[in-house]
Formats: sequence, structure tokens, C-alpha cells
Amino acid sequence: MTFGGSLKSLTLAPCGVVCELCIGYQRSKNKCVGCNSIGNKPKHCIICSIKNCTEKSNPEELCIECEKFPCRRLKDLEKRYTTKYNESPTENMQFTVSKGLKAFEMEIQKKWTCHQCCNLLSAHRETCVVCGSPNSNFPNRMK
Repeated sequence: MTFGGSLKSLTLAPCGVVCELCIGYQRSKNKCVGCNSIGNKPKHCIICSIKNCTEKSNPEELCIECEKFPCRRLKDLEKRYTTKYNESPTENMQFTVSKGLKAFEMEIQKKWTCHQCCNLLSAHRETCVVCGSPNSNFPNRMK
């Protein structure tokens, strides 16, 4: 699902991960284009069992729309992301459904924008990949 709005558009993967917060999306060399785009992606993204789930009628459909939500795969992803990266794909989908895409996009921009250089932080790194400032969202940096 792709967001529209006055801010930079963000992409919500079917599993609830925000592609723009991924280090693969943010790196300059061998950059990933995101889950819902065609182009360069790591192999594990191409064969992703969540994106390619046969329960969905459309590969871009959010998992929260599935009658089997949350499945084992999504529960495993949720556990890994909340523990290692302080980001909840399930909460991302729930917020989007309840408050809308624009509100979700604004919330992500507010939470994940670097206070030094105004670029998006990566959920996968302790510091901003652009300026090196600490990522206050990273689990070991949280107060």
C-alpha cells in the first residue's frame, strides 16, 4: 500500500513494515526499491513468504485484511521487529486501518525523522545513515 500526501510518500509493505525505514532501501549501493515495486531487491524479499502468501488475492494487500491474521509468519516477524528494532508491523497496519494513510504517514515521519539532518532514520541502525546522529528509536537508545 502506497501513501499519498504532502510529505514524502512512504510505502507500507503487506506485512506492515515501512520500506523506507529499511537499511536496504536507504543504502546508496545496491539499493532495494521496496516490497511493492519492481526492480532491485534482495533474494529474501523476492521470495518472501508473507508477500507471496497464497491467502491474499493481491500481493500488495495488507496482511491485516486476511481472515487468518495474524498468522505464524506475521507473529514471528512482529516478535523480531519489536524486540530488535522497536517497530511494530502489526501496530503499523492497525494504525493505518483505524486512522488512515495520511495520519499514519505523518506519525512515521514525526517518529523516524533524524533531528539533525531531517532524513528518515533506519529501523535497523543505531545511528542515522546520513549524518551519524544517534537513532533515539533504536532499542538500546530508548529511555
